[in-house]
Amino acid sequence: MRLLRLVPCFLFVVLLGCGGKSATVCKINSINVSPATATVNHAAAPPGNTQHFDAFIASEPSGCSFILSNLTTATWSVSDTTNVSISNVHDATYGTATCKGATSGAATVTATVPAGDGTNVVNTAALTCN
Repeated sequence: MRLLRLVPCFLFVVLLGCGGKSATVCKINSINVSPATATVNHAAAPPGNTQHFDAFIASEPSGCSFILSNLTTATWSVSDTTNVSISNVHDATYGTATCKGATSGAATVTATVPAGDGTNVVNTAALTCN
């Protein structure tokens, strides 16, 4: 009988946890895009008119660990779609920007990555097409 009284107390402690602390949510806090800047000759023959970009995890909560490799979950975009295109196809062209014309200044290359908690993490690089 005494054991039956302890079961609800044990379940109460297990369900609430100790000290009211919640578990760490492992998510990506920030990313880096590499290279941060690049200049490419748009008139060069392929692959001379291209630049490959990679996205890497820059930070995560203490106690979490992720594989430190190129993030294949990034969605790539560019600010100047007239003069620059970037591939989101998961093959050898993934993350590769192609200069189709000269840009007036640097175009922004953006990597958007799911953080793991329903939000996204974003970072950018600059690409100039001469």
